Amino acid sequence: MATPATVPLWVTEPRRATSLSTVTARRGTWFALDRSLYAPTSRQYRHPQPHDQGYVWLQGTKRRLVEAQWRDGELWHRCRDWSPAVGDKLQCHLDADRRLEVSRAHTAMHLAIKALGDVGGVLRRDPEVKLGGTFRLDLAAPLPAAALAEARKRVMGWCRQGLTLANEAVLRTMQTRVLDPQPFESPDPFPGPPDSLMAVRVPGVCAYPCDGTHVDRTDRISDVVFAEAKATRAGFLLVGRVK
Repeated sequence: MATPATVPLWVTEPRRATSLSTVTARRGTWFALDRSLYAPTSRQYRHPQPHDQGYVWLQGTKRRLVEAQWRDGELWHRCRDWSPAVGDKLQCHLDADRRLEVSRAHTAMHLAIKALGDVGGVLRRDPEVKLGGTFRLDLAAPLPAAALAEARKRVMGWCRQGLTLANEAVLRTMQTRVLDPQPFESPDPFPGPPDSLMAVRVPGVCAYPCDGTHVDRTDRISDVVFAEAKATRAGFLLVGRVK
């Protein structure tokens, strides 16, 4: 019997921090929910970020939710040293501080991808959001200091404008008309599912396919610095940090 699809509350209600959710299936220590606050790590769009965490309550007992993960096209959750039964109704709470830290870094990463592409940067492999308010960009070749300074200047200009981000659903037939090609070294500027894409638009700046979490406005980011920039054997590593 197939597990019912989970409603992704981090997409449909991205500012929501609590929910009442029902356990629909179990697989060992993992369990599925009818609706979930917890965004998993996903590489489908080539923008992976750390999964959400939080707490679940059942009959007055609080448990730490430590992982959310896609498995065989279904969303599964795991708590520390405990698993609920099918049919249990859980009061779910998001670790909002962790989500905000990751979301700010993810939005900053989109801005950095656009800015670096404007000054000639090409992504050698998938950009990644890390914990600690950081993101990692592996470029195909080094960029001069002046180009990095110009890229950061552009990012900070967009942050100060307070642009409102929007989530969009885009048909594959429309992708080249409404989305920006990402500067990936491999020939896939619009990664994602075959029929339609989730996308995040920063108006006037960029619109990239993405299923991650973001802040609602760019001025939620006060500063972005390139904390590490160095040549590597394969190209150029750039680590950004959000403040």
